[in-house]
Amino acid sequence: MAFELKGPIAYAALLIALIVGVGIGYGVGMMMMPKAPAEVVKPGLKGKIPIGALLTLTGDLATYGENNKAALELAVKEINDWLKTRGEEWQIELIIEDTATDPKTALDKVKILHGRGVKVVIGPMTSAEVSEVKSYCEANKILVISQSSTSPALSIPGDWVYRFCPDDTIQGPAAARILYTLGIRWVIPVWRGDTWGDGVKAHTEEAFMKILKETGEEGGFHEGIRYAPGVKEFTAEVAKLAEYVQDYVNKYGADKVGVLWIGFDEAAAFVVAAKEYPILTEVVWVGSDGTAGIAPLVTVKEAAEFSWKVKWLHPVFAPTASKKYEHLKEYVKEKIGREPDSYAYAAYDALWCIAIALDLVDEYDSAKIKAVLPEVVKNYFGASGWFELNENGDRAFSDYNILIVREVSPGKYAWDLAGVWVQAEDAVKWADWFLEYVKGT
Repeated sequence: MAFELKGPIAYAALLIALIVGVGIGYGVGMMMMPKAPAEVVKPGLKGKIPIGALLTLTGDLATYGENNKAALELAVKEINDWLKTRGEEWQIELIIEDTATDPKTALDKVKILHGRGVKVVIGPMTSAEVSEVKSYCEANKILVISQSSTSPALSIPGDWVYRFCPDDTIQGPAAARILYTLGIRWVIPVWRGDTWGDGVKAHTEEAFMKILKETGEEGGFHEGIRYAPGVKEFTAEVAKLAEYVQDYVNKYGADKVGVLWIGFDEAAAFVVAAKEYPILTEVVWVGSDGTAGIAPLVTVKEAAEFSWKVKWLHPVFAPTASKKYEHLKEYVKEKIGREPDSYAYAAYDALWCIAIALDLVDEYDSAKIKAVLPEVVKNYFGASGWFELNENGDRAFSDYNILIVREVSPGKYAWDLAGVWVQAEDAVKWADWFLEYVKGT
């Protein structure tokens, strides 16, 4: 790969070339004296460079889509201001498309973006969507950078998908350790039946059973309930869950039983139905990154009340606190009235890394951007912190924040931090306020 040399490095290289050329060609040059070659002007980047963003602005992950849209709008403004200050002749044109949290729609939208000249796409946001667009993007050399797809099934070396989030081989152990630390030994899973949900459930179960094997304790994972994406009404699933929970509570005691719920914004509809079964409020609930920080669990009063009552905990990868982190957080809060989810920080960083890569290669070539991006990431400290991409092109490491819907005043609820799972230690560190709350209940 060739890069344009600029500034002092270019000058030094030219000087060395001239010196070497004089030494080698002096005698021949005296006899031949060729005409000076015509100056080659490299085109470089000019005008608007279209970058796509496939966001879940509607559908089951609309909360995250809205957050990410706000974060990307800030990023593109800052990037273009930076380019203008430097006197560059190019700008980023961000083209946002709504996937409706639907894989087939995501494929349709990536084809639209391709038709508009897009060669790099941020998103899609769900693993099911990434799976759907992957073949098309690879065939057409469209670089995909997902900020929130976590399925290990998509951890493939050398493909055209980078992911600025950790995969579920990390989230699974985090959720398992949370369950175990809470005293849960018998888990009943309920999960969204797609690439992502199947993966979270499988890796959490694997990690949880490994803990039990290491400690020699009795426990287990129920076969659980797998529901179809797109379901809006959960009467049958909730009734079945109540039956399973009652059976486990009768056998092992409520303090040893927990529900692992894996899904998206449909969580609110599920727990509104669940409140009709008192047994479901007697056990602890643990969620996943798909529900961490989502709006419906706060804005739907019955869902918020239920979440707080069962101490529903939701792990999600933890961005590093910094001035950049605070800057983005405050911008999104002012823009849409709530703090962004972790993946919004990753989306912001993705656009910045794309811009830096473009500046390095100085042409809109997706293969060249793909080649330099891992090194760009390695030397970039962004809103989500510092990280590297592993051999599969995924975020290599991360701690996990543990979020909870908290009653901050009578009848008013907000998301708060209950603790952190530390990957290096495989340990949960609870917030002081949460420990006090648990003692008092």
